[in-house]
Amino acid sequence: MSRILLALATIVIVALAGRAALAQGVVFANSDPLVTIHSNFTGQTMTLFGNVEAGQGGVPATGAYDIIVLVRGPASDRIVRGRERQFGIMLNTSEAVYRRLPGYYAVISSRPLETILAETVDADPQLSLAGLVAQTRQGGAADDGLDAELIRLMSEAGLFIESGRGVSFLSNTTFATRLPLPSSVPNGLFVARAIVVANGEIVSENITSFTVRTEGFERFVARAARNNPLLYGLATVLLALATGWMGGVLFKR
Repeated sequence: MSRILLALATIVIVALAGRAALAQGVVFANSDPLVTIHSNFTGQTMTLFGNVEAGQGGVPATGAYDIIVLVRGPASDRIVRGRERQFGIMLNTSEAVYRRLPGYYAVISSRPLETILAETVDADPQLSLAGLVAQTRQGGAADDGLDAELIRLMSEAGLFIESGRGVSFLSNTTFATRLPLPSSVPNGLFVARAIVVANGEIVSENITSFTVRTEGFERFVARAARNNPLLYGLATVLLALATGWMGGVLFKR
């Protein structure tokens, strides 16, 4: 019995050692730690890049690593309602609440996920937009089409991204990807996670982060609207009245 246990322990140690030798770690960084938003901001493309620190085993037997990059933005609650025409009137017929849904989410990989992690994709909701949305959903029926509609709207706005060939290898271990940030990107902390896969197994991962923040007069206006909504509303009304009065005086002349 002891010999069997010793043999099993040896197999486990050898397997773990081989896996550790395959990839000891990954260096992961981004090109812009701070993205500033001004009145003329129309979007920005960020570069995420990294390098796999291979162990004694070098590259895997298949000849190369695979990389999965997950980017998560600030989260908030969202409500999606479905409408149908009844008796000539459009009425809300279904509703779903999505708790702590990321305002920006990207799933980018060097190859389609089904060919990299065949069994893990369906099990891990973080690896797909459909799984992420389903995980945050509360209320409503799962087959009412609201999940798909939310994904469609967020994708059209550039806030949800899914790309099966968005990561490029510059060498056997160096990789990079371009991350588009639309003009409607939310303010806050963004966390990017790089996952290294070899022979169908996750062997290493690392994270990097960057911040999106409104600057200048736009930030002052946004903070005023959030912290002093009453004063902000009064100032907006007064500004509109003054602008209308000034326009009337100029055109009257």
